[in-house]
Amino acid sequence: MPRVETFDREEVLNQSMQLFWEKGYHGTSMQELVDATGLNRSSIYNSFGSKLELYQASLTHYQKASGGCFQNALMKADNPLQALRLIFENFLEVILEDEEGKGCFVMNCKAEMANKDDKLQKWLLDHQAGALALFEDLIKDGQEQGVINSREDSMSYAYYMLNAFQGFRMTGILIRDRKILQHIIDNSINVLM
Repeated sequence: MPRVETFDREEVLNQSMQLFWEKGYHGTSMQELVDATGLNRSSIYNSFGSKLELYQASLTHYQKASGGCFQNALMKADNPLQALRLIFENFLEVILEDEEGKGCFVMNCKAEMANKDDKLQKWLLDHQAGALALFEDLIKDGQEQGVINSREDSMSYAYYMLNAFQGFRMTGILIRDRKILQHIIDNSINVLM
């Protein structure tokens, strides 16, 4: 008979996410995970499989939590170009609120772990493909509506926006000056006009 989890899985994922986000995968020990979550090692292994699987589950937990910035932009925008701008501007607020300078957990993972584990690399590629598809759809719609230029095809611009967005998130780790970051957003969006 399988064991029943007697803990709040979401809370454990949140605690492990915070620890991995702050210290990275390699900088986080199993004992620190035990201390942060209140679970013993066997409970962590039985419930999540391994430290790496807990790390990946923490990334998924983070992805769900940060998806609201994208959804909020899509709901508020009058057109696809404005949606792209609002995505960046929503994350500008996230950057400015990040007093510890932890940055984006997914970007941190990409920098530390992208080439260390095949499953994790697939997760990162799938995550990136989702963002790329969103950008491409917005750009294609914007081109059809005439609010985004057609000098490049939608996929070329989607890769540009993905690169700009990831660079923006990485820049925000060390630079949290609203004026500078807003200028980066304006320059990134102006390419599409």
